[in-house]
Amino acid sequence: MTAYDRSITAAAPSRAGATMSIEVRFVSSLTKYSGSPRYAEKIEVPAETTVGDLIAIYQLPAEQIARVLCNGRDMNPGTYTGGNLDLGASITDGDVITFSGPAPAIPGMRSAAV
Repeated sequence: MTAYDRSITAAAPSRAGATMSIEVRFVSSLTKYSGSPRYAEKIEVPAETTVGDLIAIYQLPAEQIARVLCNGRDMNPGTYTGGNLDLGASITDGDVITFSGPAPAIPGMRSAAV
């Protein structure tokens, strides 16, 4: 597990010094922001960390985030539905948070739009 060493300005945790362990993953066009050759890392963060805090920690361009998954489930309707990212979405100890950029188009494939 890597030490939490990225700068963050987060709200003070309700329990002084309380932290949690999470795994952060990056897929698609966001892999370049991972800082890890495996595109994932386990980190310790303050207990009150939110999705917005993680975006700030990794300096992710919000306009390039298509999906944010928590334990494999979509947390936020991102740019793929025209929605807005919920920067205040809560994270809990042990969560696996995945940031995905838009999937690249495959030549010759038809759109999935209905």
